[in-house]
Amino acid sequence: MSEIERLESLKSNKKFVNDAFWGYVWGVPMNFTRERMLGCSMVIMLAKVANQIYPNDIEKQKEMCRNHENFFNTQQGLGAVIYGIVLGMEVERAKDPSISNDLIQSIKQALAGPLAGLGDSLIQALLTPILISIGMGLSANTGSIMGPLFMFASYTAINTALSYGLYKVGFSSGIAGAELLMGSDLKDRAIAGFEALGIIVIGGVLAGIMNVRTALVATVGETVVNLQTDVLDAFFPKLLSLAVCFIVYYLVKKKNWSATKIMLWMIPVAAIGYLTTILA
Repeated sequence: MSEIERLESLKSNKKFVNDAFWGYVWGVPMNFTRERMLGCSMVIMLAKVANQIYPNDIEKQKEMCRNHENFFNTQQGLGAVIYGIVLGMEVERAKDPSISNDLIQSIKQALAGPLAGLGDSLIQALLTPILISIGMGLSANTGSIMGPLFMFASYTAINTALSYGLYKVGFSSGIAGAELLMGSDLKDRAIAGFEALGIIVIGGVLAGIMNVRTALVATVGETVVNLQTDVLDAFFPKLLSLAVCFIVYYLVKKKNWSATKIMLWMIPVAAIGYLTTILA
């Protein structure tokens, strides 16, 4: 088998792809520095398979890894496609030396920003809060450990499957696959769908675990009317909880209050409300 044929066979070599993928997975959290961010994980990934790309050529292996020591940052989950593309292009560069390192670096950096924005919108801003909300719903009333276990297991399974799929797409499709993803309306439809799902799930969880109530009563002659049980619960259960949600939304959206500031203000409000029986 010629050297070109050997390198070409790596594209269908599952062990080669899996070794590189797990190097990326463990490299991301293991060595994340402010100077290089994810650059270290790129080096770890390539070091795992360097001997298969340049067998018995230590200098070439060192050169390939050192080329990726520079600063690199993106969203780790969807950014897996970039790692796959880089691996595929390094294999192609081993076959064709005319493919320069500058070209690989340019493609890597050009894709980092758009995929970081898309990944932050889908993973950090939508998927993670949805899973946390479901976990809170499982544990809020009973203190069950199922909530944390669900969050850990579901996030790990979803993120690993998504990363592995994108990694393989990047390796096999190269730059064309990433351009197709970023150029289509798939990302926009996915974001809209996750936003709708997130609103439904978080709204349902809030309705289940929030319980803002009042202890106020009104006496008319010999009749005692409990404002919460006799009026609000009969007319609009959870009305006070909904009102608090809108107040917090207003403070965040319009007044730019931080979550910490809101929580600090809630402590005296809750204490005063309880002492005056406005809140139960």
